[in-house]
Amino acid sequence: MKRTTKSSMRQVPSRKSGERPQRLGISTYRRVASVLRRRISIGEWQPGDRLPALDALVEEFKVGRVTVRHALDLLADEGLIARHRDRRGSSVTAQPLDRSWFTLALNLAELETHSKSIVVTQLESGPWERPLPVSPAEGRQSDGYHRVVHLHHHSHFPLPVAMTEILIDSAIYAGLKNKTNEKRPILERLAARHADLGQIQQTLTIGEADLELARNLGIHEAAPIAELRRIIRNRAGTIIYFGHLFFRGDLVRLDFSVDLKS
Repeated sequence: MKRTTKSSMRQVPSRKSGERPQRLGISTYRRVASVLRRRISIGEWQPGDRLPALDALVEEFKVGRVTVRHALDLLADEGLIARHRDRRGSSVTAQPLDRSWFTLALNLAELETHSKSIVVTQLESGPWERPLPVSPAEGRQSDGYHRVVHLHHHSHFPLPVAMTEILIDSAIYAGLKNKTNEKRPILERLAARHADLGQIQQTLTIGEADLELARNLGIHEAAPIAELRRIIRNRAGTIIYFGHLFFRGDLVRLDFSVDLKS
């Protein structure tokens, strides 16, 4: 179930000294748009400010005019800037949307309110007949699991925001399928059903989208993604849920505070 990549095995052509390495998989205009978006996000450019002229951006990024126009069109589609037909060029209209929609649930109350604006559609479903890819220290395995692959959709975003691959205890899945809303995320359905939840173990890593993820999430290949590996054990220590959740990298934010008074 764990995704792997063969990129490390590819033969990389040698480059002459001083030659700039190629950047594959990410369109140039998207890289330009990322820089402009960051400048708006950190407050360098604020709502009402006018962006540099087209020729100035062409000179700064050393790209063609069409590339810069595509980058500006992307920001305009996101509602961050307004494109003007006259000499005013483009101006900032809004800060990037606060898309901190995905948080790590730390208690049962958070599970019950997890992503209320999220609905899922099912891509695959069927029995899983192999052992879980976990170590003995991570928990005991149940008698059987059911595999479910979902796309997650958010009411404020036009494209899928996440893809999940989940192995859930077969008996528990049968109960969920018969008694709960199948358009809700499985974790939320488990909490609503008051399943035997003992402990959640979660690991967050940052990676790049492979071809399948890029196609399903509507992003370009090698775009940043956040991968959450999640294990849920019942109170007896048996793994009832094992999953990998893949989020668009632009929709995840990690917030935490440190108390310095003590």
